[in-house]
Amino acid sequence: MKNILPTLTAGTLCIATSVLADPSGWTSGAFDMPESAIYDEARDRIVVSVIAGHPGEADGNGALALLSPEGDVIDPNWITGLNAPKGMAILENTLLVADLTQLHEVNLTTGTLQHSWEVDGAVFLNDIASDTKKAYISDFMANQIWRYEAGEITSWLVSDTLSHPNGLYLDGDELLVGSWGQGMQSDFSTEHPGSLLAVNLDDQEISVIAEQVGNLDGIARIGDKLFVNDWITGDLFEVQADGSVASVAKFAPGLADIAAFGNALLLPSMLEGTISMQSFP
Repeated sequence: MKNILPTLTAGTLCIATSVLADPSGWTSGAFDMPESAIYDEARDRIVVSVIAGHPGEADGNGALALLSPEGDVIDPNWITGLNAPKGMAILENTLLVADLTQLHEVNLTTGTLQHSWEVDGAVFLNDIASDTKKAYISDFMANQIWRYEAGEITSWLVSDTLSHPNGLYLDGDELLVGSWGQGMQSDFSTEHPGSLLAVNLDDQEISVIAEQVGNLDGIARIGDKLFVNDWITGDLFEVQADGSVASVAKFAPGLADIAAFGNALLLPSMLEGTISMQSFP
């Protein structure tokens, strides 16, 4: 996220009609800086986190929106009064939302914000990955990962090796981490690109899957295909089993927290203000 962001933000959430891009995909918008999208399979809908302002300010303008699986806007203001909501994860009937120094719990059945946890010591909570009982939350500015379980939030891992951890994905006995990179400057550029890392859930040992890929944001898996993306360039990559990286597609700068949606990907474009769905056979 470069310093161009403040000039591109607004205080209101804007919604336009969804546009069908092609038979296998769609684009929906416009939103005011959508950061993440997640498919709520039990209720067959997509939840979108909308920053609606500066991504680092606690301004109360943030919201969650609902889309249909076809990309139609169901409710642009499903949950309001958030600050700068980013990554999300579903833990049973609860939607967890990372929001600067807070972790929100949203009841997916009632559509109510049931709790907001202030995470003591957090700096910039970013993405969340969860299984059936617990969740892990990246802290972008603190080189830290937090763990949430049964209403308790604890520090799980602090390491400079994380190099500004952004995207998270639970993959078997490992937590995959997309790092932004080393030597981050005031404009969020880095001296060295970020790598795709793996953290062993038992002993927290960190290993490198793919080295210096880019300023990584989202991580998603579709079957045996593992995808990561570079926020600054808009590049989408597939990471091979041997750690090599293949370019899949290029989008506008600001491609944020990608997520799997069946055999397709949900693609939030923060600066374009859209959510897209596209298949990658």
